[in-house]
Amino acid sequence: MNILKGVFVVLILSLPGYVLHAQIAEEIITESTIDGGNPNQIIQDQSSSIEPIDGVTRQHLMEDRMVLEYPHIREADVFWSKYIWGIIDVREKINQPFMYPGSPFFGLLIEGVQSGAIQPYMGDSDDFKDAMDVQSVNDILFDQDTVFVTNPETFEREPQIVRNDIDFTTIKKYRLKEIWFFDKLHSRMRVRILGLCPIQDKAGEEGNFAFEYPLFWIYWPQARKYFATKKVYLPGNSATILSWDDYMEMRYFNYYVIKESNARDYRLADYPSMQGDSREAQLKRMLESKKIKDAIFNYESDLWSY
Repeated sequence: MNILKGVFVVLILSLPGYVLHAQIAEEIITESTIDGGNPNQIIQDQSSSIEPIDGVTRQHLMEDRMVLEYPHIREADVFWSKYIWGIIDVREKINQPFMYPGSPFFGLLIEGVQSGAIQPYMGDSDDFKDAMDVQSVNDILFDQDTVFVTNPETFEREPQIVRNDIDFTTIKKYRLKEIWFFDKLHSRMRVRILGLCPIQDKAGEEGNFAFEYPLFWIYWPQARKYFATKKVYLPGNSATILSWDDYMEMRYFNYYVIKESNARDYRLADYPSMQGDSREAQLKRMLESKKIKDAIFNYESDLWSY
């Protein structure tokens, strides 16, 4: 048997034109070597053409987000409703996404207004009737001043107009208007955000806090389409695909009540027992705010009997 194997090997090696040798890397024929190119140069060109991205892959999911429309509610199905005005304080820990330095909520809001995606309304009224144009908003946000600078060629002092942009960190509060109502068709309590208004702290002549200035209102149902494509950066997970529309509709924020619909149209601070900035008055307003929230929750619970 071994003799037959040896004869077979000899016959194969003795075939005319057969040469047995190992393939060398330089002799490998590729598409680049056929065209006369250098494989190492091709690899370098490919690596240099890669555009840097801030992450693992390009993020396109937020661009394709759609708005989940509100369910249709008939007027006859709403037999109880209450308007609530509140304050979202971005200094609270739960409201920190509003102040994310890379993409603050106020910056997105201004971008939407200036691009025409969001219609602003006058800040002194929350009925969304007095619309504002972009120029009116810019007059509120940006202050123009005249300064004198020295011309390096003529060495003469010349007036120059400069624009002072608003500091996003000065927007520490947002005024919120919403309506709570009971839908008897689906037997559940619902809430819809109607508007948001950024509030800027104004300082006096000595630099101390003077008053709060409401900049403008936005009608939230109209602005949802714009904010549905804007990502919220939540601490702990940068890969979270959560839009500002989701964030607001899922009510991941916290606020305190400053007013509820009443016959006199009073704010909490307008009642004699809760007026002023004393510690006692602030404590009473805080307790009354919690009382209003609990009353809404208990109203729905009291409609059921077990």
